[in-house]
Amino acid sequence: MIFASDLDRTLIYSKKFISNREGIKLIEKKDDEEISFMTEKAIKELKKLREELLFIPVTTRTIEQYERITLFQEEVPKYAVVSNGGNILIDGKIDVEWNNSIQRKIKEECLPFEEVLLKFKEIASKEWVIKRRTADQLFTYCIVDRKKMPIEKIYSFMDWLEKRNWKVSLQGRKLYFVPHCVCKWRALQYIKEQENIDFIISAGDSLLDLPMLKRADISFAPAHGEIYKSYRADGEAKNIIFTEREGILAAEEILEKINSYAKKAG
Repeated sequence: MIFASDLDRTLIYSKKFISNREGIKLIEKKDDEEISFMTEKAIKELKKLREELLFIPVTTRTIEQYERITLFQEEVPKYAVVSNGGNILIDGKIDVEWNNSIQRKIKEECLPFEEVLLKFKEIASKEWVIKRRTADQLFTYCIVDRKKMPIEKIYSFMDWLEKRNWKVSLQGRKLYFVPHCVCKWRALQYIKEQENIDFIISAGDSLLDLPMLKRADISFAPAHGEIYKSYRADGEAKNIIFTEREGILAAEEILEKINSYAKKAG
């Protein structure tokens, strides 16, 4: 049995989700800045779960950003899916064969980065686009001011990209442009075949997690984020269970429920 989980806003949380530091542990720093946290209870539940299941962190983070998380450097997972599925780490090392296959698919199936960015420049302005970054040469994202975004133009741009094998996701202050083939589920399916494991439990909060959640046998989504807002009343995603708790406490609920399920399943 596999438990594949998104990290940010699913298992780990930034300062803005914390009102009280009691029972909270810092798990990521960048220079001197505190970045991410988990509750001590969630860490305990995750450790228990890792003894029973194959736990796979699945994240849109770059390799460098993922490696800042001390929790997964102290005890390195056998597999980690990073760069939104564009990279797989096996015992902390890049699976070069997988990355090469994804790079080929991007060239064969998707509009080139340069043309995507050229089209985006038609609607982008310094008023709402603060920074732009390329992630592991696989996709790009912008730090944005959501209040100043031209929403109608963004939706039109999203439709244009979808027809050219790209997808868009807005997570907090980050606006992602990702080739369709750079997908968390595809990477997870590859690992599933390598390990010959059929049953998958997944968790995630954003639309970039949705293919993974829809195709897993059982899925969990916290009561916040894109998936909750878009699918909580949608019968299309019947296998997704939404938490009652929000924010950092949602991680505890997800892990508790999965541990309970694993125990019953034996």
